[in-house]
Amino acid sequence: MALKRRTLIVTEKPFQTVNICPIWQDRFPDDNITHFHCPPIGSFRFRLPRDLPIASVPIIADPVLERRPPRDMMPHGISSFDGDFGALAREAEHIVCATDFDPAGCRNFLDLVEQYRIETPLSEISWLARQAEDSASILASIDRGLRADHPNFARMAAAGRARQYFDHLYLLNALPVFGIALRAAGIEPTGNQGFLSKYTLQLLLLLVKVEPGPLRMGEIIKMMAERSAPDGRSPMGSPISRDAVVSWLQKTGCLEVHGQGRAERLVLSDRGRRLASLMHKDCHDPHLSRRLATWGETWPASKPAIDRYVRTFFGKQKRFLLTMV
Repeated sequence: MALKRRTLIVTEKPFQTVNICPIWQDRFPDDNITHFHCPPIGSFRFRLPRDLPIASVPIIADPVLERRPPRDMMPHGISSFDGDFGALAREAEHIVCATDFDPAGCRNFLDLVEQYRIETPLSEISWLARQAEDSASILASIDRGLRADHPNFARMAAAGRARQYFDHLYLLNALPVFGIALRAAGIEPTGNQGFLSKYTLQLLLLLVKVEPGPLRMGEIIKMMAERSAPDGRSPMGSPISRDAVVSWLQKTGCLEVHGQGRAERLVLSDRGRRLASLMHKDCHDPHLSRRLATWGETWPASKPAIDRYVRTFFGKQKRFLLTMV
């Protein structure tokens, strides 16, 4: 009996594995398939310094990644970190990247390859580039025979790297600076409510600026998705993250619930206004998502531009905040 080719298929969601594996097996019946799930939030997190004093802001540093604990990788519907990717990849005779066709998906796969020091060239790794998960789209992506050294994969991964770099700098600076602001507004900066994300901040400042009055949660999410900057569309967050952004504002008391059932509306609270008042006026950036996209298109050449943005943004905010508290 001929030996079967050991094939490792890497996906982000369990249903992708369920959809892809039978089709791959039909196309390559002699393959012995193993699968690995890389959650959409990534298999790694930033390793942060133990101490982040306000005096050190603005902070510029390259990200250092560490394996994310399995409990952190299991949002509803997502599988845990499936074993040792390094061992699975080194045992495999063929690797298939079937993560999402977006910047995060391509970057997540590269993080695995780089962090586990997998020596398989990208030119030998199959890439299932698809924008849908139906059988026809999966089969077409298999038959195209693309590899992970394809220019479109490199373009997507570069955009993911730029966002990863920005998110790391934002986190390093936001923890000490916005931690002070949260406490001053009556929000203890610990646990899930202890971090003011970039789009949570932008939504809060937008609500204060436009004063829309009572809104349904869906209306706020639509406002985020359709957000327009003066020179074009610049939506806030992703379809997955927008619910979490609004929920953070509600759970921390920055938004109050008025009414019940179909009459329920969310209204900006005094606490929300207080928190917004502790932000420098230039913290409101309606162009942020477009900036991130532009930086991704030119990464790594855009790295100095990201550094300048972070220095300016948090330098202004630090000086302003220290005059307010």
